[in-house]
Amino acid sequence: MSITENKPFSAPRPQAYAQIPDPIFRSAWKKDSKLPGPSPLLADFITAIFMINTPKFLLKMQRTYGQTCSFFLSRRLFIGAFSPEAVHQVTVAQQHNFVKGVGFARMRKVLGEGLLTNEEPIHLAHRRMMQPPFHHGNLDSYVALMHQLVEQHTNNWQDKNEIKLAPEMMALTLEIVSRCLFGLDSAQYTSAIASSMEVAIDRIERTMLPGLERFDNSAIKYFRSFEQASDRLVDIAESIIKKRIESGEKKDDDLLGILLQMQDQISKEHIRDEVLTLILSGHETTANVMSWAFSYLSKNPKVRLMLEKEADEAKWITEHRTPTYQELEESSPIASAILQETMRLAPPVWVAPRIATVDCQIAGVNIPKGAHVLVSQYVTHRDPKYFPNPESWQIERWLDANFENSLPKGAYFPFGGGSRKCLGEYFAIAEARLILLMVAKRFRLDGKFPKVQPRATYRPKGEVKNKVSLR
Repeated sequence: MSITENKPFSAPRPQAYAQIPDPIFRSAWKKDSKLPGPSPLLADFITAIFMINTPKFLLKMQRTYGQTCSFFLSRRLFIGAFSPEAVHQVTVAQQHNFVKGVGFARMRKVLGEGLLTNEEPIHLAHRRMMQPPFHHGNLDSYVALMHQLVEQHTNNWQDKNEIKLAPEMMALTLEIVSRCLFGLDSAQYTSAIASSMEVAIDRIERTMLPGLERFDNSAIKYFRSFEQASDRLVDIAESIIKKRIESGEKKDDDLLGILLQMQDQISKEHIRDEVLTLILSGHETTANVMSWAFSYLSKNPKVRLMLEKEADEAKWITEHRTPTYQELEESSPIASAILQETMRLAPPVWVAPRIATVDCQIAGVNIPKGAHVLVSQYVTHRDPKYFPNPESWQIERWLDANFENSLPKGAYFPFGGGSRKCLGEYFAIAEARLILLMVAKRFRLDGKFPKVQPRATYRPKGEVKNKVSLR
């Protein structure tokens, strides 16, 4: 039996949110010399190219037309804002002039009004409620539990010749989120979450263009499966909540415990939506980064040797004990650089769509009310002005103590920016460092570098099979 009344797939956008302005159609567009781009008459052709490989399309727009450019998708005006200055303006300095754009409306059908998708005035209140578990003071206890779970999970690799890296990372990161933030074992949910999330992640991105929502209630199988996957994830989230309530455990040091104690301030639907959001943002994105990181290491044996040396010399590893968060941070400059460079080229979230709610000016360019604005980690992280040889995976950039400080605001933003910056940034970084170092100490993984499957997250395509050998 459902513990909540409304499922996200069919729930309307809350009336408390800012009203979304009417879009700007190509018939009403007056050309702006500061917004170069392909002819609006090519809108239908451009839309087809956009759908085939969206990250590559955006990168081509930037390289062909410049840091701020315009194009029409579904005959509506889209503006690419790719310079660091524009990114900072949209995500931080003028974030109040924008609401979440295309993609997020589709994501809301899966995650409801969780922290990733909700708007003001709900967003800030929920963010404050959810901050306590992510305070630095809690990180040591999370690291201890993560350490235990990584060791248990990778022990299963000892007698294997091959693993499916992507599913392995998904299962591990889901267990870490479940135990750390929900206080529960995730084993019974792993398979169902994986299959449902695969469909949901695909449909969110592939049906995000305006106009496609008209098919949501149709008999078309592709759209029906979207709703079915969303509803299955809702059932899982509600099962997690019910299991926790029935356990009688009233811990107040994990996220679910805190939310359950605040039911006078937050509805059951919102608690469920935050659980759904953490299922996606708390394990899917980290798992993808880890799959990409190990794939890059397989291609770069010299860097892998550097990581293995770092693991061999880490005191907490040689002394067979759990590190503190600070000790983990201080003992992992190579692991940290690997993660930073991996998130540069394979950002877990690769595009951040917005809609301008007022006329405003971004990086010297007039942005009209109603325009769709696309900020993209994938594009901005490949700017050769700040990242020489941008397509090359070079961890050495991040080993230079001055490099990151030399970057302008908005040049590197894998966790987003402003009030929308990922709340679990330090949690995810600690988790990723642990996985890299603990795996490097015991195993070598070798596999074919995967193709990309850019969906709502930047996924590697397929299972990413890797040979496993003991060191």
